[in-house]
Amino acid sequence: MNRAFTQTMCFLLLSGCSSFDFSRVAPGYVEAFKSINILLNGYQESFITPELIKNIPYASLVLNIGKGPEGLMILESKEGNRTTWVSADGVYLVKDNGRIIQTKGLKNNLDEILYTVDFSDLMNVSTNQTYTYYVSLSEPQLLNLKIDVRFTKKNKQLVNILGKEKNLTLIEEEMLSKDLGWKVTNQYWVDEKSYIWKSVQTFSPKIPNLNISITKKPS
Repeated sequence: MNRAFTQTMCFLLLSGCSSFDFSRVAPGYVEAFKSINILLNGYQESFITPELIKNIPYASLVLNIGKGPEGLMILESKEGNRTTWVSADGVYLVKDNGRIIQTKGLKNNLDEILYTVDFSDLMNVSTNQTYTYYVSLSEPQLLNLKIDVRFTKKNKQLVNILGKEKNLTLIEEEMLSKDLGWKVTNQYWVDEKSYIWKSVQTFSPKIPNLNISITKKPS
């Protein structure tokens, strides 16, 4: 298996909906990876290049977990603002407007996250309000963990994604669980239309930061 695919994962936002059925996307990702495996021949296993991204006929993102190596994920499906990303080793990531919402294939998975923040308009999120999230995890199971959340809007930054520079605004999402004594700050780099091109996200004290960069935007 190419190392370029080994460090990847998948997530889903539910906002009050029932859990996502991951089994329905399996045939799609198997066929997708079959069709691009040949494109990987001749590339260094651990080096993701602009040329590689250009030759893959799918939207893609680069992900690394904590201090691990970069890995490539491709888009399996898109329904409205919800996107399902897949890896060759059976890990799934579902996002809603760029925010991670559910996972499968990890040691500690995100089953559901309930919130009212509009991530499609993150540039205009309130920085004076405290939001409440409810997070459910599995392996081990934890249901409806209450998390207090506040946002901070930072200055624009020049962000380099595979050699392409983008002038993006940094939005920080500070999450606090009083029950667990756990505090973390997620980061989102967004353009003027609130599209998240780069982010650093986590959802559990047992999972390292997920560093995500969109290398080919879904159409």
